[in-house]
Amino acid sequence: MNTADIEQDFQKKVCDEVHLSPEGLMRYVVDHPFTFDDGDHYVVYLRNVAGEWELSDEGHTIMHLSYEAIDLHKGSYKEIIDNTVSAFGLANREGELTLSIPEMRFGDALFSFIQALVKISDVKYLERERVRSLFMEEFRGFLTEKVSESRRKFEYHHPQIDPRRIYPIDCRLEARTKPLFVFGITNDSKCQTATNIIYWWEKQEEPFSVMAIYENMEEINSKILARFSDVCGKQFSNLPTNRDRITSFIEESLDGGR
Repeated sequence: MNTADIEQDFQKKVCDEVHLSPEGLMRYVVDHPFTFDDGDHYVVYLRNVAGEWELSDEGHTIMHLSYEAIDLHKGSYKEIIDNTVSAFGLANREGELTLSIPEMRFGDALFSFIQALVKISDVKYLERERVRSLFMEEFRGFLTEKVSESRRKFEYHHPQIDPRRIYPIDCRLEARTKPLFVFGITNDSKCQTATNIIYWWEKQEEPFSVMAIYENMEEINSKILARFSDVCGKQFSNLPTNRDRITSFIEESLDGGR
């Protein structure tokens, strides 16, 4: 694949705002819109090493986290980083995170790589993980209560075009004419991931609508929220004060096929 084809695959699988900028021999900066919560972009390079393509953050993600007053080499922080590296198929070369690109699947690799960087950067919010987990339990419990089992599917993925479950939907609800995709948004990284997933589904040219329920909409970075709002149809700022509104919207969407 030439660089134009690679860039096109990045845009197809991630978003149209991804571009390649050459920087040296067989080395490219991957320009993209995804950021840490302080506004700095995740650093991503595409490199060809000994004839093999790989993505690398060239040590920037761990370095960025080192500015926080936490020890990334101990306890739960290290465990989360190690588990994420393993789960996404990355390698940690003394702080440099890399991902080999399998079978020329550049777009899928970039999507997974950015997801991994986002998840790793979230270790600084470790003390909030328990609260987030409780929110997603409440999210699932609410939808379980309001929608019959025959019309809902949690962690939905397309069995034919996404067998590896790279672009999952938190919950798919069956309506008369097109499904309603529902996301539970807990933080900036989940918001960015949901944005990417929706972009990908739009490119599949299958009709659907989108609803999001936030743990706390006020905590989402304004730039990240703006990008998500471009692709999300209906949003609710939280669950506790919007239960009746969400219930009404779901009922209207499922019965009317909206």
